[in-house]
Amino acid sequence: MNSRPRYRAFISYSHQDRKAADWLHRALEAYRAPRRLATIGGGESTRRLTPIFRDRDELSASPDLGEVIRDALDRSDALIVLCSPASASSRWVDQEVSYFLRDHGLGQVLCVLTPATPRNALLATVLPPALRAALPPGVEPLAVDPRRDADGPRLARLKIAARLLDVSLDQLVQRDARRGMRLMAGFSAAALVVTLAMGAMTVATLKSRQIARDQRDETEALVAYMLGDLREQLEPVGRLDVLDGVGSRVLAYYGKARTDRLDDRALAQRAKAQTLLGTIREQRGDLAGARAAFGQAASTTHELAARAPNNGDRIFDEAQNVYWLAYMEWRQGNTAAAERGFNRYGELAQTLVKLDPARADWRLEVAYAKSNLGTLLMEQGRTDEALATFRAASTAFEAERARAPDDQDRLVDAVDAHAWVADSLVKLGRPREAFAEREGAANLLAQASARTPADKPLAARNLAAQLALARLELDLGRTAQARVRSDRAMEGLRKLVALDPTNTRWLEYLLIGQMDAIDLAAWSGQLPDARAAHAEAAAMLARLRTGDEAKAWRADLDGRLDQQAITLARLAGDPARTRNLALALLDHLRRAPVSHEAVVERAVLYGTAHLAAGQPAEAVATLSPRRGSLSPAGRDVLARAYLAQGRRDLADAIVRDLRKQGYAHPGFLAFWRESPLAGATVEGGFT
Repeated sequence: MNSRPRYRAFISYSHQDRKAADWLHRALEAYRAPRRLATIGGGESTRRLTPIFRDRDELSASPDLGEVIRDALDRSDALIVLCSPASASSRWVDQEVSYFLRDHGLGQVLCVLTPATPRNALLATVLPPALRAALPPGVEPLAVDPRRDADGPRLARLKIAARLLDVSLDQLVQRDARRGMRLMAGFSAAALVVTLAMGAMTVATLKSRQIARDQRDETEALVAYMLGDLREQLEPVGRLDVLDGVGSRVLAYYGKARTDRLDDRALAQRAKAQTLLGTIREQRGDLAGARAAFGQAASTTHELAARAPNNGDRIFDEAQNVYWLAYMEWRQGNTAAAERGFNRYGELAQTLVKLDPARADWRLEVAYAKSNLGTLLMEQGRTDEALATFRAASTAFEAERARAPDDQDRLVDAVDAHAWVADSLVKLGRPREAFAEREGAANLLAQASARTPADKPLAARNLAAQLALARLELDLGRTAQARVRSDRAMEGLRKLVALDPTNTRWLEYLLIGQMDAIDLAAWSGQLPDARAAHAEAAAMLARLRTGDEAKAWRADLDGRLDQQAITLARLAGDPARTRNLALALLDHLRRAPVSHEAVVERAVLYGTAHLAAGQPAEAVATLSPRRGSLSPAGRDVLARAYLAQGRRDLADAIVRDLRKQGYAHPGFLAFWRESPLAGATVEGGFT
């Protein structure tokens, strides 16, 4: 037997009609019908209209909106639709109506007009499309109009109550009127008693108010602890579900109070809880849910900052949500919006430093803004500018680390900045310098992780850094060292994923390490192991596909696996399979949406596939315009394409430069050792 309660009604409305929904929800749940009412069917009617489901309130802390909505609709006896131009165009309202009508009749749907509905508007123009479609031709549903020049609030409430209680409206109106007269008489008789009691109650009321204030202060202090110290204690554990519970409990607490009754401190605490939920959802791959949470938080922090433009703490809170919203734009491919957001973030950071130059955390915001700008510059192929920007950010982070050498967060900031510098150097074809930059930062990160082994997010960062270092070792021809480092990092990542299988970031680190294992096996002459590792990586990628990105084809994951399949076929001496796989990769690239963050990676994939398919001219056309931002592997592909066209001088120039920079990837050496350019024509040779 299902013990969960049923709802008397489900209120569906647009966010713009929230005030009307608030009034209706309170009016219905507070209503008490007269005693001994007979239903139209002759049965006994309950006097209460509770509970009423109002979706925005009920869903504030839910991790799965769709399931909660469907469950509530299934357990609702009626659907009340607040009709207005906004709700008529709301896809959420329309979906709720459509779902409800699947298992319920039109007679269980009540239409209520809102103050936002124009006086001369036809009812059909403010109905959700699903409701209009369900109506017989020429039929319009009856609508309750609570506006004062129509039914008015009192009669409107009685009309809705009569429908929900299944009683005659006349009967309800008459009994309600008689009850009103009795209540008035009772109130008159009690007035004298109340007056006499007021004096004594005043003293008690003042004392109760003080108690209530004390209780509220204690509750607010507990909320502050949950979002502050408790969060800092839980984050290192690496359990997203625990942090999710913290944020959800805080939102549930604030969800019980009306927004217009929350003071600035409570609004700020609620915004922090929403920001916390946003970061958790982002780590789980739920980009839509993360963006919604950050958007709700940002609207609050923006208003609070506007009220006190010289309050640095409020500007800081606003800056965090501006950053996260810009980051969501970046993740979803809107580079222009992301750049605007990051620039605004930088402006807010500069404002903070002007307010108090001595605040280290505010100085750091400026460094973070520079780092964000660097990522955008690198995506646009402006790698030299990106390198300069990342170096400036790295200098700022190192200065803060020198001021607080024992602060682990400052260490992580500095390491991340060095990683961006290293990535820029790789894009500029300077792997030896990139390795030195990565190695120093990775060693610092490894030492910090060893000092705090319980910090799982830090451990994940350390292991990911070790994988990146192993890839650079392979590029420099240090295959044995790369394998040892990669195997050790993979062992640690498997333990982390077993601890929290829902953490998509850790799963992605593990997948990237598995793809590194394919390269290491392939270029060590162990093709069977490479093929087995490739199959395992494909299975891991399928497991990773959850949330908003479930169907997104990614150049750095799907594309890299396809490219590795081409390489394995070529190493196995199967030209037909090599060409077929190359054509399949080209087809994937043409059909997959272009990702802003993978433009250069896609170009390298296009070049690789064209070359493997016997189309060197197309490979050159794709890669040569981006030569300045290609990784050493991409430049190697371009050189091979030039060679296939007979343009030996251009191929020779690229290969010479790569060898000069220390590039010695086994695949690179193996190809050029057998090429017409082998020997003295290439600096350093290929022995």
